[in-house]
Amino acid sequence: MLTVRQAVTEDIPFLTHVFLSAMCCHITAARGHWDEVKEQSQFLEQLQLQNTQIVECGGTNVGFFMALDRDQDFEIHTLCIAPEHQRHGLGTAITMHLVADAHARKRGVVLSVLKVNTGARSLYERLGFVITEETAHHYRMRHST
Repeated sequence: MLTVRQAVTEDIPFLTHVFLSAMCCHITAARGHWDEVKEQSQFLEQLQLQNTQIVECGGTNVGFFMALDRDQDFEIHTLCIAPEHQRHGLGTAITMHLVADAHARKRGVVLSVLKVNTGARSLYERLGFVITEETAHHYRMRHST
């Protein structure tokens, strides 16, 4: 059973671990190297606990997402599932829940994905997101329905 709960200060070590373990290979591919101290510092600088939810499955923490209100849009800023829990439909379920919630509030849904993270890009495209712009390292995507 998939549930979400508000992240609290005590969750920061879990959030950091999941982000670093889930994103290490993608960040390394995008930047050409891995600097764990730098990535941890940047993650903690960007972390907004008030906008972060822990994803639980069967009572076990399996990931998290940070979502923000941006003008007329709802932005999925970060969605990370721990590597050992990936490929079980959790990212799909969370994304579709967020899309449905945003659409019920008459809001668009946007996100950014690293270009090298082809698995995430494929997931988002399968769920109805389309690329609207790109930078050197990211695709900006919007839900199209």
